[in-house]
Amino acid sequence: MTDNQVKDGEYLVCVQAQVMTRDDSSGGWVPMGGGGPSNVGLKQIVINNAEETHNEYQLHGERIADKSVVLDCVLKKDTRYTKANPKFHHWQTDDKRFGLTFERSDDAKAFDRAIKRAIADLTEGLTGLRNFANSEGDEDIFEVRI
Repeated sequence: MTDNQVKDGEYLVCVQAQVMTRDDSSGGWVPMGGGGPSNVGLKQIVINNAEETHNEYQLHGERIADKSVVLDCVLKKDTRYTKANPKFHHWQTDDKRFGLTFERSDDAKAFDRAIKRAIADLTEGLTGLRNFANSEGDEDIFEVRI
């Protein structure tokens, strides 16, 4: 990934992909913000208050060409994530539907692992993950900063 604000050490995973949204009027997926490859990061945000401590997760995407923000999405417990094929993954939270089209399979695999862990944390309360390595034995994919 090229250097930009997404790759600042605070993200669980950073990938390159085209950000898509579902256009029900045309019945298909269309590029967000005019299209083009983007740097997309999944960030964990730890919320500490008097009553509880919990995690939130945010997806942030910036188009590489002009650094404009094309994705700003907070994952929720009801997020439905689908790996439609090896290089296209999509999710729905509330009434919004987003997708990523990956050029590199490594980016798709890394994103798949990270978003599944984030959704599991939101729904099942998995916390305290550090240096989670993938099952194929590759180097660490992401680190949760608490």
